[in-house]
Amino acid sequence: MKCPKCHSTDLHRSRRRGLTEGWSLRRKQLAPYRCSACGNRFIAAEARPDGQQRSLSMADYLGLNDRTRQQCSGPVIIAGLTSLLILLSILLFLSLAFGWLDPPSLQRQAL
Repeated sequence: MKCPKCHSTDLHRSRRRGLTEGWSLRRKQLAPYRCSACGNRFIAAEARPDGQQRSLSMADYLGLNDRTRQQCSGPVIIAGLTSLLILLSILLFLSLAFGWLDPPSLQRQAL
């Protein structure tokens, strides 16, 4: 791969800028590169040996940096969603038990 501006082969990967760039480039299997010679930043296909597919985590799709990636790993996100679901279930049960919600299917028919 060569720099489109100066045609140097001294390139390195650049960081993705923001969630939208990270998400859209990953879906298209593209990556940002920067030329060490002239400083030009450009987008090109990700270099993979033998056409192998790179397995992407949820943090990769969201474009999270290293610290946030550690805090928001897959198991942590699933545990958080599970905790939220349990909390909402308890809240729904309490609201029905104390009469905060009065769904039409539970109302008594007037005689």
